[in-house]
Amino acid sequence: MIGGMRWRLALMIVVLGALVVAVGLAARDGRVPLGVRGEWEWLRLPADRRPGLGGWALAVASVAAYAGVVGLGSRALSRAGVRPGREAAWVAILVAAGAASQCGVLSGAAEGYGLEKWAIVLPFKGPSGYYSVAKEQVHDPRRFLADYPGWIKRQDSLHIGTHPPGLLLASDAIRRLVGRDPALMRATLAVAPPSVLRAFRSINMAAESRPSRRLDEVDRAAVVLIGALTWLACAATAAPLYGLARAGLGPRPAWAAAACWPLVPSAILFQPIADTALPLLATTALALAAHAKGPIVAALAGVVLAVGMAFTLAFLAVGLAVGITLATAPGTTLRRRAIMILATGLGFLLPTIAAWAASGADPFAIWRWNLKNHARFYVEYPRSYVSWTFVNVVELAVALGLPAVAWGVVGLVSRRVPRACVATLAVLALLEGSGRNLGEVARLWLPLMPPLLLAVGPGLDRLRAGPRTLAATTFLLGLQAVALQASIQVVYPDWERWLPAH
Repeated sequence: MIGGMRWRLALMIVVLGALVVAVGLAARDGRVPLGVRGEWEWLRLPADRRPGLGGWALAVASVAAYAGVVGLGSRALSRAGVRPGREAAWVAILVAAGAASQCGVLSGAAEGYGLEKWAIVLPFKGPSGYYSVAKEQVHDPRRFLADYPGWIKRQDSLHIGTHPPGLLLASDAIRRLVGRDPALMRATLAVAPPSVLRAFRSINMAAESRPSRRLDEVDRAAVVLIGALTWLACAATAAPLYGLARAGLGPRPAWAAAACWPLVPSAILFQPIADTALPLLATTALALAAHAKGPIVAALAGVVLAVGMAFTLAFLAVGLAVGITLATAPGTTLRRRAIMILATGLGFLLPTIAAWAASGADPFAIWRWNLKNHARFYVEYPRSYVSWTFVNVVELAVALGLPAVAWGVVGLVSRRVPRACVATLAVLALLEGSGRNLGEVARLWLPLMPPLLLAVGPGLDRLRAGPRTLAATTFLLGLQAVALQASIQVVYPDWERWLPAH
């Protein structure tokens, strides 16, 4: 029996490796569409822009080191009677190792597509836009926020027009912070990744003919700080994900879920855009809901949702997942569940209304215009419903990482996955059926990806997989991220404009 189980695990790893190779080959093969041809596709890197052997070696080495940490942590948390302090220590190690691994993977990317994306994506309108709009238009944050309901009506159907003001105000706050504190500005630039500093120099050299693109010292420090905070928030998502998993799983399967997150391809490839930081808030809200035994913790989940809604309407979907998680809490009466949901609603509404009273900006009017602007997108850029509903499923699986998805499917078959995972799947099915997200789900669904990893631990347990199998799984997950990074660029389509050679 034991020998048979080992063969099944070995076969599983071989299958996962084959899937990773298949994804890597498909990403390079121009005959395989990365979307729906004639409507929209992710772009491929030109062959001469792919990383060399040195870059691959650096990225793979960082993934291997992280997989080693994952294996050690899994072994340590497999012992009986693990104390909470020991769990917390290992989660802290996981967050640090995950941040380092993400940095290592990005450092192994082709020139122009690694960490230097911080200098390209964040400050300019083409790739993102939040920082540039904040710099040019948020002269008085209070007045800008008060005028936002009227201002948002005139915006496009893309990034700016479909978002609440949180990202703009956060960018402005960071820019003002470093501008007021020369010591912080110098310290930030002193610890900036060398590749980011080189990108700044290249951009400023090219700006001799385009002065509007020149980045002064304040801009450079602010961009570095925004990029670093986004990266750290993304890696730190492993902590609330472990807490969410512990609401229904033991330490070892909870560790498996948290350990997969830092190497999820979307969490790395979409750095440094804000979407990669939002899972921290979304997963925290779900973790609070899953652990809520009384109205106070449930209300805190509502507060976190309110903060998230200041940045993106994706938290409407997160809020629905929170509501389902609370409504399906085991061992409680219907009345108790209703109280918890009501407490969450109050936790959301009270700070929202308080912010409205303090700023004069009607959040409900803002959200209504965000939804109207988003609806215009499919009028201006028509997409076929049937094609994209199929492509969305494939893209989500690739974005989450096929090794994690495979173990998750095994876990779902076991019917032992936490309810937050099932709630999230239900919300994604609703989004899929509604047609509100036709494409780009690798980015748009990032806040809802961490809970899907809750099925990985039960999947590993079903086949009695140990620390070595988990380490191998995370290694293959990282290899998929490295392979995609070497073939596809997903953050800024106008890459030629920003590369150092230009």
